[in-house]
Amino acid sequence: MSPFDPGKLAGTPYLAPLVPPLPIRMRQTEILTIVYRTDEAAASRLVPQPLRLTGNLIVVHIYWMHDAEWFGVYGESAWQVPVELPDGAPAVYSPFLVLGSDGGVAAGRELYGQPKKMGEIVLESREDLLVGVVRRNGIDIATATTVYKQRRSDEDALETLVRGSGTNVNLRVVPEDAGGFRRELIARDFVDVVVHESWTGPATLELRPNAQAPVYLLPVREIVLGLHRVLDLTLPPGRVVHRY
Repeated sequence: MSPFDPGKLAGTPYLAPLVPPLPIRMRQTEILTIVYRTDEAAASRLVPQPLRLTGNLIVVHIYWMHDAEWFGVYGESAWQVPVELPDGAPAVYSPFLVLGSDGGVAAGRELYGQPKKMGEIVLESREDLLVGVVRRNGIDIATATTVYKQRRSDEDALETLVRGSGTNVNLRVVPEDAGGFRRELIARDFVDVVVHESWTGPATLELRPNAQAPVYLLPVREIVLGLHRVLDLTLPPGRVVHRY
């Protein structure tokens, strides 16, 4: 019996790949988004050169993926910092991501360079409150709340407040021969976005320290926006915007 031809593979392990070829479609993605003001110096320390921090707003997304191709049903979270790309275009950079899917962790890290780690995500309604919880090592590192569907929001409310919020850029570090590394910034945009619902209202966010998921390094100074949305979107391949 001859060995298989690796030149025909797009992912491993053979016969049961963990990372899908892109693009993939995410349907009925429910998102609790909190935008808050933090210390600009704290945010700047987490942004790699040559990206440039463009403000002190932090975007936190807590997702529940009701129907994600390849990955199924799971929860995810992301912290995003507004930046300017080397070409001057606005984007958001991810210093922290926690989610509950091994395929999602692998795909985010391998394809986009997102610094994803495993954790536990909760996004649920509790009577008249929408609650999002991000848990790592048994510690609730983030608890977000907003009122449940009280006031409709404009579909572009987040982009109006944080320019470039649809373009995510990440630092991908890939080991190479002789202990070397390839380092590059990878950007990707959500495409074919369909917004089914968008709501806004009063919101809260509490962060707790954890050395393995140090989201507390971006302290909450003021809540600026709370959003509750349901949408479909496609994840396309990323693009290299800078090589070190």
